[in-house]
Amino acid sequence: MSIESRVAVMDQYSVDAADTSGAGVQSALAHAVVQSEGATGVVAIAAGRHQRGSATATVALEEAAVTGLLVLRAGSASSALSKALQTQLTLSLPERLQSSETSTCCIRWMSPDEWLLSCPLEDCFAIEKALRSSVVGDDAQNPKGHIAIVNVSGGYSVLKLMGTDASNVLKKSMAYDIDPVNFPVGKVVNTTLAKSQVTLRALPDTSYELVIRRSFADYVWLWLQRAGMEYGLGAVSQGGR
Repeated sequence: MSIESRVAVMDQYSVDAADTSGAGVQSALAHAVVQSEGATGVVAIAAGRHQRGSATATVALEEAAVTGLLVLRAGSASSALSKALQTQLTLSLPERLQSSETSTCCIRWMSPDEWLLSCPLEDCFAIEKALRSSVVGDDAQNPKGHIAIVNVSGGYSVLKLMGTDASNVLKKSMAYDIDPVNFPVGKVVNTTLAKSQVTLRALPDTSYELVIRRSFADYVWLWLQRAGMEYGLGAVSQGGR
């Protein structure tokens, strides 16, 4: 197993560790049981199947399949990184607290010299290599710049909270102002949810994306289930493969 693949996905592979396609990867919540209080009481089923909660549920929680994630860092060399992204993915570096996306990839502003790129897990290694090749090709024109591309796919989970009461669930859980005037679609912030750090992005249709550390996945999953129970929370996991 190469160092690159070991760093990228940690110990998630349940089959051939050298396979970088993502076929054997299990999500942090593959073992989870989801709960919802419906008309007939509390219902619990194994993750990976749709949760049948209240017929009038106004919020739902979804775990995405394991996602490819690359941390991109650049100071004075940000123009070279931006050029590489444009060439390889037709993406541009977003402005402060913003995001930029295509049909398959999304890049989020994290700090003045850091961005988080998400992509399909099976494409992550190819994208990482392509970006590295593009950046190396610009070294002669940018000898003083430094760019870091780190594959952190194994270290994070991606959740989606949606529904008309999704914002009310978040208001129970964090201090950040998520009013649409302050937090419009596409905006990204790093904040706290309960006692966990979270990268929060506003999505269309009163939905929110949460990128959380893998070690906090259980904690956040259970917290949001309980916070959303009064709204008939339904939940689904796509990550338990």
